[in-house]
Amino acid sequence: MTRRAPRAAWLASTAILAAGFALAGCGGGRGTGRGAAADSSAEPVAVVQLGQLESRMFADEIVASGVWKSGGDLVVSAPFDGVVEAVAVRSGDRVASGDTLAVMVTRESESTMRGAELMLREARDSEARAEAERALAQARRERVRVPVLSPRAGVVSRRATEPGAQLAQGAEIATLVPSAAIVFEARIPPRDAPSVRRGQPAWVIEEGRAPRAARVDRILPTAGSGDQSTLCWLTPDGAGDPPAIDRYGSARITLGAPHRAVGVPDSAVVEDDLTGTSRVALVGPDGRLAWATVTVGAAQQGWRELRAPALAAGTRVVLEGQRGLEDRTQVRAAP
Repeated sequence: MTRRAPRAAWLASTAILAAGFALAGCGGGRGTGRGAAADSSAEPVAVVQLGQLESRMFADEIVASGVWKSGGDLVVSAPFDGVVEAVAVRSGDRVASGDTLAVMVTRESESTMRGAELMLREARDSEARAEAERALAQARRERVRVPVLSPRAGVVSRRATEPGAQLAQGAEIATLVPSAAIVFEARIPPRDAPSVRRGQPAWVIEEGRAPRAARVDRILPTAGSGDQSTLCWLTPDGAGDPPAIDRYGSARITLGAPHRAVGVPDSAVVEDDLTGTSRVALVGPDGRLAWATVTVGAAQQGWRELRAPALAAGTRVVLEGQRGLEDRTQVRAAP
């Protein structure tokens, strides 16, 4: 009995220690597992630039591409039968009223000059040569040179003659596009054509130039080739230099009086080039993103009129960083 007691006590102690180590090991494993699960289930948060809808003033308008062109050429003709001595302009030159376009010599003066020059070439002695030189000098003094002046300010669209040409009275020397006759020919899409009226205000926008104020002057009865667009002439207000013929741009035509509506920043609108639909990423009070298909209208200084759906001013929208995000994505504002 005395020999077995120590061995029994030793076995009991070993068992207790083993059980303790086993419990400690199990507890440590469970703790590690909980940490890993927490890390793997953490929800990602997208950092985006946020803004909000605002109540703003908008005007109904349409946008149409077009080009500056002549609304009526002015032909400058020879005032008499004669010879063109010089041409002072080329196609594309701007001229003021009264500028010299060309210089002509009357046919009689030119004939007298040529006769005197012929006499000088055929002179056989000094006396004949002296007489021919006197005749030539007199012909030069009495030569009638007449400047052909521009009747109006404008742009030379065609130069029709060259120095040395003999012209009959009424023959074309050059063609001008008067400044007042330069128009912007806009191509109005068929769906918008019924809304365009004479006298409506507009802006013509060209790359690298300040917008130019204009008005609808004429709606042409013929449609543009190919796309059946309606051709509309806009007359500029006359301020600044005359527009450049054949320069392309776009026109914004105002259709009605300004009105107040909820607006969305341009950068918040994501357009699908294939379907033509527009979407906006809205952010709710819980900070989650929700895509909404929208209908936008008039543009005004970096904002678009929000026609549908009906959303309140102050609604948060994503301005930058929304592309590729899915519905219900958690977002937070960039610092």
